[in-house]
Amino acid sequence: MHTSQPASSAIPTSGYIRRFRMPELLGVSMPTIDRWVKNGKLPRPIKLSDSVTAFDAVEIHNWLAERRGKVA
Repeated sequence: MHTSQPASSAIPTSGYIRRFRMPELLGVSMPTIDRWVKNGKLPRPIKLSDSVTAFDAVEIHNWLAERRGKVA
């Protein structure tokens, strides 16, 4: 049986991560991503243009490290 798990090794270490890719990379749904952003639990995405929203890859890696307890 295969379960969906976050693919942290597949998350870019620099640049931007498009919003639509976040659920696959973190193993959660888009509504969960949106709720985490709204509640301040996930770094806010950046609006690159009218139709492009993305997250800073470095901020996402730092956020994941904090959740794992690797960053003081």
